[in-house]
Amino acid sequence: MFDNCPGAAQFTRTPTLKIKKCPECGEDAEIFSTELKVHCGKCGFTIYNDLGSCIQWCKYAKECVGEEVYNSLKIKTVAFLCIGNASRSQVAEALARKLCPSPKLRFISAGTQPADEIDPKIQQVLEEEGIVWQGKPKELPDKEGIDVVVTVGCEVECPAVPGVKVIAWDIPDPKGKDIGEFRRVLSMIKHKILELLEEME
Repeated sequence: MFDNCPGAAQFTRTPTLKIKKCPECGEDAEIFSTELKVHCGKCGFTIYNDLGSCIQWCKYAKECVGEEVYNSLKIKTVAFLCIGNASRSQVAEALARKLCPSPKLRFISAGTQPADEIDPKIQQVLEEEGIVWQGKPKELPDKEGIDVVVTVGCEVECPAVPGVKVIAWDIPDPKGKDIGEFRRVLSMIKHKILELLEEME
C-alpha cells in the first residue's frame, strides 16, 4: 500500500489538512488531502482519507488499498446501451434503479445516436409500474467508468466499450407499436433485470 496518494503529484494545489475521528477509539487524527491513510496516534487504527469516494474514480485505488478492500467498496456501473436511448434502454435503467437493493450498483443508459426525446409510451408504462421517469436520451459520457455493458437488442451496430463484460439481450423494439407491445417489452426487461441482479449479487 502507498502511504501517500500516487496521483497527488499531478495536482499543483497545496495539500490541505483536515481532522478525522478514529472509528476505533474516537481520537482526533490529522490527515493531509494528499495522504491515503494515517494511523491513529492513540490506538494505531488505520484511518483512510475519504476512501469510499476515491475508490470510485482513482486508477491507483486497487493497488493502494488491495483487492479485497477495493472490491468491498467499489460501486459497479452497469450501462444499458442501444442506438436511440428512447425506449428499451430507458426502461432497463428505470427498472434496475427501482428493483436493485444494493448501494454498490449504479445504472445508466445511453445510445450511439440518441433520439430527441424518449417515447411517451415508455413514460406511460413506467408510471403503471409506479415509476415517474424523467430520463432523456444521451450519449455514453465516460466509457472508463463502465463495469458491465448490457445491449438491449440493437438492430444496427451496438456501441462497444473495450475491456468490460458485455451482456446481450434480444428485446424487440416497440417503436410505432401499440401500448400493449410496450407493456410486453417492459415485462421482458423486468424479467431480465431480476436475473441480472441475481447474477451480480
